[in-house]
This record gives sequence, structure tokens and C-alpha cells, in this order.
Amino acid sequence: KYLTTFSKLIRTLFNNADKKEITLYDEIETCKLYLQLEAMRFNNKLSYAVNIDETIDLKSLFVPALIIQPFIENAIWHGIVPKDTGGTVSLNVKKEKGSVKIVVDDNGIGREASQQNKSTTGITHQSKGVNLTHSRLELDNLLQQRKAKLEIIDKKDEKGIPKGTAVVITLAEET
Repeated sequence: KYLTTFSKLIRTLFNNADKKEITLYDEIETCKLYLQLEAMRFNNKLSYAVNIDETIDLKSLFVPALIIQPFIENAIWHGIVPKDTGGTVSLNVKKEKGSVKIVVDDNGIGREASQQNKSTTGITHQSKGVNLTHSRLELDNLLQQRKAKLEIIDKKDEKGIPKGTAVVITLAEET
């Protein structure tokens, strides 16, 4: 099952490799395959949910390819994997005030704790995925006049203790 899912993901990535943009439907399908693979890989440590507003025509909305996946990857690797009890990553797509909001939400350790883990373990790897994705969104805004926005929210409980991260990509709904 893992190999079949992996081959579907690779085939999808190859099909989209030369495209500047793809439908939101195709982007979400790629993310679902990635989430399935990681859930299998980490056994019971990772659960996930994908919730899509059924009133959105995903096949008529275009986005830069692989615009969501780096945030899902970060949620898993920096939020959920270091957490002893594991956790959940959710991908939610909903309409809101003339726009489409794409939310990658996790209940991991949070960005602050993740940053501390990096410094205590001596890991000097500088993740470029989020910065590249942000730059691609800005470039896409200039070229396509899409008015996309990116927001990263550090979630905390009532005592101020980190309880995960939410990444919100907001796209203007095409008319």
C-alpha cells in the first residue's frame, strides 16, 4: 500500500513539474497522498484530516504547484514528530468573504519549541521550503494579480503554552 501511494505521489509530481500553476483540486490531491504516506510511515503517531467546503469549485481555482505541501511537511516534521504523544495535522479549505482560505493546522509542539530543539540538537539545517513558498506567492501575486496572503499563527492555550501552529493561505476567489 505504501509503495502504491508513493508511486501515485511521484507520478503526480512528475505530471505537475513543468506547470507554473495547477488546479486547487490537484494540489489538494497531492497533499492527500503526502499525508497518507507520512501517516503510514509514522504508524499511530500521526493522524490527519482533510476538510473541503463543497461549495468551492476546486477545479476552476488555480494555484502555484506545491504551494501547500511544504507547510504540511513542516507541521509533521517540526510539530508532530518531536511530540512524544504524536498529533494531528489538518488541511481545511473554506470560503470566507469573497476569498478561499487554505489552513494547515497542527497540534504539535509549536515553532518556538521546534526552534529550541534545533539549537539543543546542534542541527544547523536551514529550512528553505517556507521562505521559497512565501516568495513564490509574492511573485504569483505580481504576475497573476491574485492577492494571495500568507499568515503563520503560533497557537497557545489559555496559559500561553504552545499548542501547535496554523498556516493560513488566503486567495481571492476568481470571478
